[in-house]
Amino acid sequence: MNLEKTRKKIDLLDHQLVKLIAARSELGLELGNYKKENNLPIQDRKRELEIIADRIVKFKELGIDDEKFVKELFELIMKKSREMQK
Repeated sequence: MNLEKTRKKIDLLDHQLVKLIAARSELGLELGNYKKENNLPIQDRKRELEIIADRIVKFKELGIDDEKFVKELFELIMKKSREMQK
């Protein structure tokens, strides 16, 4: 393993993650506008639980069997999305 090359790969992935999270945030804002216009609640806990369950499965398929991590990660992402939608 080459330390510098591996770190550069991690940096590249981190930059991609940032872009993806920013894109997801933009979509969250669009959803927030739709919900406001249609008098819908910001939070849909049933949907959030479905998302978390699905992402746990997806992570497991990729060899990451850490339900606590996945749950905390997506709860944090969705919390921020709700905050932005207000």
